[in-house]
Amino acid sequence: MSCPDTRPAPHALVPLMPLPEPSPQALLRARLLAALGGGARRGPPPSVELRTRMMRLEAHLAACAFGRLRADARGLRRLALRLGLSEMARVAASVEECAARGDAAALGATVARLGAAAPGR
Repeated sequence: MSCPDTRPAPHALVPLMPLPEPSPQALLRARLLAALGGGARRGPPPSVELRTRMMRLEAHLAACAFGRLRADARGLRRLALRLGLSEMARVAASVEECAARGDAAALGATVARLGAAAPGR
């Protein structure tokens, strides 16, 4: 005569076990990896897109094309938010506001600040 096994199945215990909290760095790394390595993503990688938008912003500033500069700053802000670069998104919003006002002096300073907020610089 054998006794039935009274131990619960291992998969039944999983919901009862507490999950460890991931570190903020791990969460940021996972978000960046998901954004950078999206399998169904089309177009250039985000790092290339950031660099391209920054170069276009500087070219629009040199040409005093405030409308185009504002549109590219808006796109850069959205891309930065999608990648979790909150400081860069905040400065891009400032560039957008200065372009809307047509303030060339403030635009020069905020575009320079935006370059400093870019990752890897």
